Amino acid sequence: MPGEPTRIRPAVVVEWAEVFPVEYPVTLVVPLTRDERLARSRLAVQIDPTPENGAATTSWALAHHVGSVSLRRVKPTQSHITADQLRLIRLRIGLALDLPIVPGA
Repeated sequence: MPGEPTRIRPAVVVEWAEVFPVEYPVTLVVPLTRDERLARSRLAVQIDPTPENGAATTSWALAHHVGSVSLRRVKPTQSHITADQLRLIRLRIGLALDLPIVPGA
């Protein structure tokens, strides 16, 4: 089994509000991978490179690996995903956690 990452890894911040208070400096993220074998089709979102998002290669957001990380580990980049991709990632997080799907969410 893989261990906890010890280096900075690419991820998408998926926190939808100020979930955590200021005195608890963490955020929710979904890791990105370029290894398609790790992407479960129903639990990952494919992110293809476009001039708008700044991605260099195709990657997959692994919604089933959602987790919280310290804000000290978060390094902003120029890359970004679309609002539709973020919505899909959040829906897949709900699917991975067996949460009810809320229409319009």
